Amino acid sequence: MTNTRKPIVGGFAIGILVLSIFFSGCDSDGPPPQPLEMMFPWQIEVRPDGLSRVFGITLGETTLGSVQARFRDDGDIKMFVSSEKASGIEVFFKSVALKGIHGKIVLGLEPGDEIMADMLARGTRIKPMSSGEQQVTLHPEDLAYLQSVPISTITYIPSINLDKPMIRYRFGEPEKRIPEQEQVGVVHWLYPHLGLDVVLNEDGKEVLQYVAPRQSQRLLEGL
Repeated sequence: MTNTRKPIVGGFAIGILVLSIFFSGCDSDGPPPQPLEMMFPWQIEVRPDGLSRVFGITLGETTLGSVQARFRDDGDIKMFVSSEKASGIEVFFKSVALKGIHGKIVLGLEPGDEIMADMLARGTRIKPMSSGEQQVTLHPEDLAYLQSVPISTITYIPSINLDKPMIRYRFGEPEKRIPEQEQVGVVHWLYPHLGLDVVLNEDGKEVLQYVAPRQSQRLLEGL
């Protein structure tokens, strides 16, 4: 991504940077949702159609409204607009507990360029950011509309540090390791078959970014 904010890892078209631990989607045609405290970030179910289910969320299918109901939290919803006018919508949950581990979660929404342009025009507040981007507070009607939009990406930042042996044990050897160009000591471990980018940080928190495996090429964007 150019000046568009990278998700912490750098690959999604959306992303603030933090995420709490998991959402169990309330898909009507899916299995009964597990309690959040029973879920782990390495429990990724890959479907034959190239979609995946993690934290109870089926990427590309589970809607924001079902996640909000499961979390009993609407989250903090904002639109971000870069200098190129590329926009993304993020929903930030400050703390979610999984198996006794707390973390932060950011959900990415992609309702489409035309719809986001209309939302931008109706925004109730636009706040310039030091990065050159703009943070837009959305109109209440648009916030209500977003409840029906499927989750496209998940970013999760656990409260504990994840070391290399633990990552290998849970996910295996990565297909690729790509150092972050803009941050020394940050390396992306990529698992395209899972739609997963694990960002290992020598001096900070690790970050896990999820996309549908059939869109795993997005993990390479901006790297």
